[in-house]
Amino acid sequence: MLRTVIFLTGFFILFSTNLYADLPEKFKSLSQKYRFNEANYGFAIQNLSNKTKKPITHNAEKSFNTASLVKIFTTYIALKDLGPSYKWRSEFLYTGKVDKDILKGDLIFRGTGDASFSIADLEKMIREVQRLGIKKITGNLVLDYSFFGVMPKDINFDDNPYRAYNVLPSPISLQSNTINFKFNIDKNIIKIISEPNLSQLKIINNLKKTNRSCANWKSSLGVDKIDSETIEFKGSFSDRCVGKEIDLALLDNSVYFHENFKDIWQRNGGLYSGIMKKNFEEPTNAIVISTHHSKPVSELIRDINKFSLNLMARNLMLTIIKEVTGERPTEDMVNDYVNNWLSQKEMTFENFYVDNGAGLSRDIKISPNQLLQILQKIYNDPLMPEIIASFPIASIDGTLRDRMQSKKFKQKGHFKTGSLKDVVGIAGFFLNNDGDMHSFVFIMNGKNAKKAQPFIDDLIGLNY
Repeated sequence: MLRTVIFLTGFFILFSTNLYADLPEKFKSLSQKYRFNEANYGFAIQNLSNKTKKPITHNAEKSFNTASLVKIFTTYIALKDLGPSYKWRSEFLYTGKVDKDILKGDLIFRGTGDASFSIADLEKMIREVQRLGIKKITGNLVLDYSFFGVMPKDINFDDNPYRAYNVLPSPISLQSNTINFKFNIDKNIIKIISEPNLSQLKIINNLKKTNRSCANWKSSLGVDKIDSETIEFKGSFSDRCVGKEIDLALLDNSVYFHENFKDIWQRNGGLYSGIMKKNFEEPTNAIVISTHHSKPVSELIRDINKFSLNLMARNLMLTIIKEVTGERPTEDMVNDYVNNWLSQKEMTFENFYVDNGAGLSRDIKISPNQLLQILQKIYNDPLMPEIIASFPIASIDGTLRDRMQSKKFKQKGHFKTGSLKDVVGIAGFFLNNDGDMHSFVFIMNGKNAKKAQPFIDDLIGLNY
């Protein structure tokens, strides 16, 4: 029995040692120290300042789910194919004729994918329409969805369909289709305040007050959609929680837009009693009366990468396909488009798969080496400053605001992060104490992924 144990122990040590055989000794020791399943993670580190140094890698050719690291591809392709100055455009048009201040026809809203379009932007456009002479609409509000093709209708990614990260792509987006709910306790009563405060939305508050820790307050919060106009909050909320809030997408995209439109139109002195209609073909003989432009892509990609905005990333990838090919895009086109783009840039990636621009998927297949290649491409691109500046700064902002606090590399790196259940990924650039710029990729899949951050920090720290 003792011989068997000694043999198995020796075999395990030899097996593990062979797995890390190509790693420098300090990286080998660190990998063995953390004792993660070596098949569940991969990493790649490249000194970009000294091209004579070979990359330091582990499982670099193995495909993993990278979650939001897909956004690196989306935002870089957007800079190259759309250009840094590209802006999304939103328009109000009308049909029929305007008699005095009465529109005897329909008012049309046309979207082109602007996921940054806010309620304040909508109000600004409405005020312009009214200032230009339309105060009363006898027809309807028509929402023009023709810029994209058929969009997904069902959210089947996880069990949280109302969370903001799950909002589906659409050429028309208002406030990311979300309502902000603030929770406070006043005189032992849990109060819920919604913004925007839509008149037709009914909130049933069945939350129970507790004295538990507030650390995971969202997991104690239950939300049920009773019908199209009624939601119920249930579960519990701790009296230790102060000023907590959450964004939820509870209404159909078109209903949400229409209800906000009616409220703003009437609040600004307009008259309207029509219904909402959807249009999926570009309208003819319609006259543009108001136009809004988003911030340029060079600024939008900072929001996407620093805060990992899924809807904006998905809409941006579809916009790229629309503007480049002229076809009405669907997310079924995304993988072919990205693979063809990479091939044109002489980066042929085997077994590479993405099915949307955000990385919100369980089917993604990207290797550390493939990410390393795109980082190298970015580093040698004239637009490199734009893309690197869009990544979160270690310990300072975005998804890294409260992470990577090591004094070795605090503020010295820009990294895009990615996370899903059982998935963690990070990729970006850091400058070591010798002034050498490095690219870095780490991906782990499996139940221990959420424990990987200290390992990631130590891997980077070995380069200082």
